[in-house]
Amino acid sequence: MIGRVAKAARAKRWVALLDADERLASAVDPGTRDEAGPACLAGIAWLDPGPWQPDDDLGRPGCLGLLVLEGFLVRHVDVVGRPATELLGPGDLLRPCEPDRTAPFASGVRWHVLEACCVAVLDERVCAVIGRWPDLVAAIVGRALARSREQAIALAAGQIPSVRVRLLVVLWHIAQRWGVAHEDGTLIPVRLTHELLGNLTSAQRPSVSHALTALRTGGLIGRTPDGRFVLHGDPPSALTRLRQSLG
Repeated sequence: MIGRVAKAARAKRWVALLDADERLASAVDPGTRDEAGPACLAGIAWLDPGPWQPDDDLGRPGCLGLLVLEGFLVRHVDVVGRPATELLGPGDLLRPCEPDRTAPFASGVRWHVLEACCVAVLDERVCAVIGRWPDLVAAIVGRALARSREQAIALAAGQIPSVRVRLLVVLWHIAQRWGVAHEDGTLIPVRLTHELLGNLTSAQRPSVSHALTALRTGGLIGRTPDGRFVLHGDPPSALTRLRQSLG
């Protein structure tokens, strides 16, 4: 099995991919859904909150990686002492044992599970099955390409001089991926600490705290009693145009 599996007993050990990931199902032809649905079964594992060290066998040939079904985790890549952080959640495809090509700089990768994650293991058996449906293969590979587009947006947001605007753009970027409707606006379903937001926005933690206070005072964001952010109004139009331009 992979990483640290939750100690508590889980009801499921296998999952039908096209039932568990509705967006994946919607990306393929109806005929593929009917044929592939019963056949595309993947083993699942739960990752407990906290540091996570993936097992080495995830890097073996033929293993496509892990598909996040529930929960959130972050990936930190440290280059010459500076962290680059990526927030990952439902729908993301991971290959945690893929080497990071940061030469000539030394780097280190750390994984941290924010909230209990359920992941589907796309091992050799699963890859052999899904290979029968080219549109399903394309949809899964598209998940990896989507991550590159999301990182491009994050890099572009990091160039915004104003920490307040940068932070608001990053929050809306997260909300447009995983946000859910809330009576006061759009709820970000994962708790984001000031330190994590600093890593995601390339800003110092005190600057993030000041920016959050200003955004709350201006009525642009709020917090739920359990500490999750709620975004009020509509996303910045510039972010919408940026997402469209990156496809």
